Amino acid sequence: MAKRGKRSLTYKGPQPAGYDAVLFGITSLLEGARRASARSVNAIMTRTYWGIGCRIVEFEQEGEERAGYGAEILKRLSADLTRRFGRGSSRVNLQNMRLFYRQWPIRQTPSDKWLHPMM
Repeated sequence: MAKRGKRSLTYKGPQPAGYDAVLFGITSLLEGARRASARSVNAIMTRTYWGIGCRIVEFEQEGEERAGYGAEILKRLSADLTRRFGRGSSRVNLQNMRLFYRQWPIRQTPSDKWLHPMM
């Protein structure tokens, strides 16, 4: 295969009047969108981790027998979730999600309804 030359990222033509204002406006839009996206993703992931912790706690507390199997449940969940989704579902992460829910047991907030549609 032939090597392709690098494209120059510098435009050397004349700059039209008002160009800097257009560039600034577009740059501001892109930077704002990036910040908003990061905040949105963080909020969604926080609700998701809280919801995962909630479901684990509710499953463990369904009956006294199940409460004793907590460590095994987390190992099995970790293996199944890792197989399906890849990294991020280690036993320690699941323990942290469960702890997060226990530390912040907020119920029936408007944003919680999508996590627990039956509640």
